[in-house]
Amino acid sequence: MKVNPEPLRTSRRAVIDALLQHLSMSRSSLAEATGLSRSAITEVTQGLIDLGLLEELPVSYAEQRRGRPSVLLSFASSHGYFLGVSITDRPSAIVLVNLRGEIVGECEIPFQPMPADVAASIRKGLTQLLKMTRVPRERVFGVGIAVTGIVEQETGDCRYSAALNWRDVPIGNMVEKATGVKTYIDNDANMIAIGQKLFGRGRDLKHYSSLILGRNIGCAHFIDNKLYRGHDGSAGEIGHITVDPAGPLCRCGRNGCLDMYAGGAALENSAKALGIETASMRELEVLAASGSSDAYNLLRRGGQALGLTVASLVQINNPETVLFADLEGFGNGLFSTTTRQTIENNILPRFLSTTQIVFQPMDQSFLARGAASMAVQKFLHASG
Repeated sequence: MKVNPEPLRTSRRAVIDALLQHLSMSRSSLAEATGLSRSAITEVTQGLIDLGLLEELPVSYAEQRRGRPSVLLSFASSHGYFLGVSITDRPSAIVLVNLRGEIVGECEIPFQPMPADVAASIRKGLTQLLKMTRVPRERVFGVGIAVTGIVEQETGDCRYSAALNWRDVPIGNMVEKATGVKTYIDNDANMIAIGQKLFGRGRDLKHYSSLILGRNIGCAHFIDNKLYRGHDGSAGEIGHITVDPAGPLCRCGRNGCLDMYAGGAALENSAKALGIETASMRELEVLAASGSSDAYNLLRRGGQALGLTVASLVQINNPETVLFADLEGFGNGLFSTTTRQTIENNILPRFLSTTQIVFQPMDQSFLARGAASMAVQKFLHASG
């Protein structure tokens, strides 16, 4: 009689995901978190220990005051390493993480408009990181890439990226050939959301929306603890929601997209058109606070456009929390204040007390770490 391996595979995946999210847990905590029986937890964890993926940490008395001490389980950090890259229209962060998703080395690669040059730069970045960390190349088991745009996760293709001017680029396959390492891709908004779930503010949330405040505006949603991808993986293209049909022409070919009002690239271009030279959104915020009416109007208009769009999102998805990842350096200034006020003024009263709005300053390494952690997760799911 054939034994169906699917229940064991599903149980392993649940244990793996719980440990990725919490780093170390006792068997009893794993049973509580996953809903699996103690015997199932014992079977799964022993299998992972036998594979060298899991290890027992020194005993801990923190979880119980009586009886036997709890033995904590955690992934064996040095078992394998994973590269994470964030590809944008700026110099890109690249990180090397261990099996626990902890960064062991990081560097930066220059912006390259051509996909072949991007793949070559990633190969060079990997070589540099391996030299820095003295990690053997044969211990690198995966590469995760965050791409701004619409991607086909299964094939590793970037279907379209307005920011990079890419269309139907097999970037995953190109990087895999360049590095000799299994490569996974996803869009940058999904990677931020995954990072929030694994090592950020989303760890204890079941329903949340995650937005990128970057050169462009991106969005992703965790619904009932799962990343929502939509029918064909394109969910979350909030930056191309039409704010004003008569507005400025977007790189996607349509007029009045949210990106053209709230994206860092568009704000920078609009500021230049008004004679304002700024190196960052932080400088634009300082100018607005110092009395520049042009800077004030740009940031306020952008915040209002973003806030109105997110208010609709809140009423459609009803998230516990909306997490804004500030990669542009807006800080706690006019833009974020206007966004928050506009959201609060345009959602039903019953959502006000149940929806938390959080702005977090972040750098590109968070995005790259999210990409690397996705590669860790893919590797562990395949191994388990």
